[in-house]
Amino acid sequence: MVMNYPLQAWKYEGKVPNSGSADEKRRNKRMKVSNSAQAIVSDEAQDVQIGDVSAGNASIGFDHNLAADDMVELLIDDVGELNAQVSRSLDDGVALRIVVIDDEEEDMLLADLERVDFDIRSEEF
Repeated sequence: MVMNYPLQAWKYEGKVPNSGSADEKRRNKRMKVSNSAQAIVSDEAQDVQIGDVSAGNASIGFDHNLAADDMVELLIDDVGELNAQVSRSLDDGVALRIVVIDDEEEDMLLADLERVDFDIRSEEF
């Protein structure tokens, strides 16, 4: 997995609101982003839009039928390559669990998302 990218590569659009449900007890904050990407499944590429991202998960708009545990390679514009696994279907795409991410890469992604959140709060972004 290649994740050598500048913080500004994430096209931040705001925090994802917490619905207050039990499902929303998350380890890491989700950030709404608008990065374009290519999703590659079984050697077929499709242009997709990243909906939100956290240190270990993402959602994408995707019009193919994917099953839980299907593998997806994401080539995210200006960010890099992530390998992910479908965790569930959504009305407009799929939720993904980022895989093959070591502790250092997870810490780097989490730190970047926290900096984006801080910059937005302090209006320095």
